[in-house]
Amino acid sequence: MKKVYTIFFLFAWILSGCNQQAQETPKPEKPLPLAQHQATDPQRMDAAKKIARQDGRVKEATAVIIKKDLSVGLKVENFNRFFLKDIRKTVFHRLRKTYPQYQIHVTTDHKLFDSLQKMETELREQPPLNPTSAQKKLRKINTDMKG
Repeated sequence: MKKVYTIFFLFAWILSGCNQQAQETPKPEKPLPLAQHQATDPQRMDAAKKIARQDGRVKEATAVIIKKDLSVGLKVENFNRFFLKDIRKTVFHRLRKTYPQYQIHVTTDHKLFDSLQKMETELREQPPLNPTSAQKKLRKINTDMKG
């Protein structure tokens, strides 16, 4: 009986040693694009979201910066939906005071909020090789905002 336990233990020990060696193989890294332009600024996007959330009526915020455009989407719920215009105006003026160099667009529309949020995650995961295509998408969202 002791022999069976010893054989089982040796077999498990050999398999665990092989398993660790398989895990230690380095994974290939993603190659960095050669002509990547820094058209976005993640730190300023985070700061703009923080400024937007300072208004207590805003539940969630998303921000996208491409070149000289700053677009912010706001999620407002419940009773605060009656004050959308005032909320947009307040957030716009706070952002204008902090970032006078950008052209600022603020929306409370759910569909545009979702589009901006999707664009923000795409920009954070992998900045675009061609910033003009991202700028065209943002320009389309901004024209839908009418502002």
